[in-house]
Amino acid sequence: MVYCGKASQGCQNCRIRRIKCDKVRPECSQCIRVGKKCPGYRDQLSLMFRDESSKVIQKAHAQWGVGDAPPDTPQPHAVSKSAASSSSASSSSSSTASWSTSPLAVDRHRPLPPTPPSPASSQLSSLPSSAIMLPPAAAWPPRLSTPVDPSIEEQGVQFYINRYLIGHPDEPRTANDLASTEWLWDPSLQDVMTAVGLASLSNLRGDEGLMTIARQRYGRALRQTGQAIQTSVAPSFEVTMRGVTTLAMFELVKGTHQGIAHVHAHVMGGVALLRRWCPMPEAAFGGVRAMVQMCFSLFIPAHISHTDLPPTLYEWIAFSSSLLDPIDRPASGLGLLVGRSIQISAYIQTRVLSDGRPNTTSTLHKLLDLDADFVEWEQKLEGIWVYRTVKADHLPSEAIFQGHYHAYYDMWAARMWGHYRWARIIVNQAIVDFVNNNPLSSLPLVSAIELQRRFDIIRILVRDVLVSTPSHWRHPLLEDRSAVLVDKLGGGGSGSAGIPVVLFHLKLAACAPGVPAAYWDWAYGIMECIWGDMGMLHAKSMMEAMRAHKDALLRAKADGILSHSG
Repeated sequence: MVYCGKASQGCQNCRIRRIKCDKVRPECSQCIRVGKKCPGYRDQLSLMFRDESSKVIQKAHAQWGVGDAPPDTPQPHAVSKSAASSSSASSSSSSTASWSTSPLAVDRHRPLPPTPPSPASSQLSSLPSSAIMLPPAAAWPPRLSTPVDPSIEEQGVQFYINRYLIGHPDEPRTANDLASTEWLWDPSLQDVMTAVGLASLSNLRGDEGLMTIARQRYGRALRQTGQAIQTSVAPSFEVTMRGVTTLAMFELVKGTHQGIAHVHAHVMGGVALLRRWCPMPEAAFGGVRAMVQMCFSLFIPAHISHTDLPPTLYEWIAFSSSLLDPIDRPASGLGLLVGRSIQISAYIQTRVLSDGRPNTTSTLHKLLDLDADFVEWEQKLEGIWVYRTVKADHLPSEAIFQGHYHAYYDMWAARMWGHYRWARIIVNQAIVDFVNNNPLSSLPLVSAIELQRRFDIIRILVRDVLVSTPSHWRHPLLEDRSAVLVDKLGGGGSGSAGIPVVLFHLKLAACAPGVPAAYWDWAYGIMECIWGDMGMLHAKSMMEAMRAHKDALLRAKADGILSHSG
């Protein structure tokens, strides 16, 4: 799905005749005047985005050699020798890969007994010596037992379940809970789960053959998504949401330079798909909440690429206030504030602002006003939005920052607070940078005391980001009895879909100006553990960005010392 600009909202008759439609309901005046039946008006979301899924699928197929062969047909020219040798041992199961015939499917209607997890070294033996040392097997939560002689596909699905599903927020906590997870057995999700699992294993083992198979499964999952878009019967809301988010997850696991653009495309496609369920106040999977979260997920790619999102997206976020439950409506206001922060940030990054010029002073005014609006938004929160800070010195310091964690009502509130913090960090960081780079424009607006207050605000927000991390990602050192829980389950959507957002939060927080070195060290340790546990290359790239930022600061400090001594 791509944004196609603001299309005409008139009825079809008026658009064909190329005359202005007054859009009166139930029938427009033009149709009544000529005695024609008014066909009505298109829904609002369909005007925002157009189905370009077939082009995306063709591009992926051309890039990865999937072609137009039947879904189960292997692509010999694209499979490496290691993949061929792996798949030959399970050719019968690979060609008809489905849980309907796998050992996992036989027991899908009864609970799967939890078993002690296998040693971490068995799956991470190929990691370099610099990789994180994972906790002993006894510290890991119960996971899905390994089938005897599993096929390649079963290995991928099992890795996905163990590392991307069990234990994440609002997901099954143990293998025993999988039997009641109905969407897990939907055939349309098996390929994308296999793709993510095999891509992760490929990263951890250094096996390019597994990545080749993962790409083929990803291509097949794209085809299935395209079919879901084109069918006249709306598929399961939860299955579609999970399919879209897991397709986006594959790009981050695979870790190509095109990841952000592809994730953006998947999310935009998800927003367009969701118009089938509007209005959806009774949707079991979060309904409007899920759609709002989908819109929020676009903000980070837009901020990283210094681009603004289509105005109609902001219009929909504002409109969502009328669809959300009253207690959830602050999310709409927050979305508009985050959107403003992205707009101002993109303006600063894409323009040359000269000190002392009116537009430079005006931009600083906008930043200060926006931060004041963030403060006002926070001060009005009540009910489910209020969280507690819990002291937990008994929990591992690697998993709990400085002995504290946040207790939220549900994951919906926790994720909204995460968006508030990162957006306000970039606003205050922009203010600090503005003062340092434009002293003439800043002097009448920001005093030395006020500048120090901005550093204090950043440190408070950064600390809150780190303290809240256990709510968004369950560290392997947190056993089941000591896991950080929310007061109410539900509302967060696909749990592992929040991991890329957590990675962005950690990187942004650790690299914020004036942050203590201990904050950087702790955030880096969490990223190491996510990489070692999940095999997500996006985590590794974030770690590299953090190291590059730290090295740049050290070089600048050294240059300053040398310059001063000279």
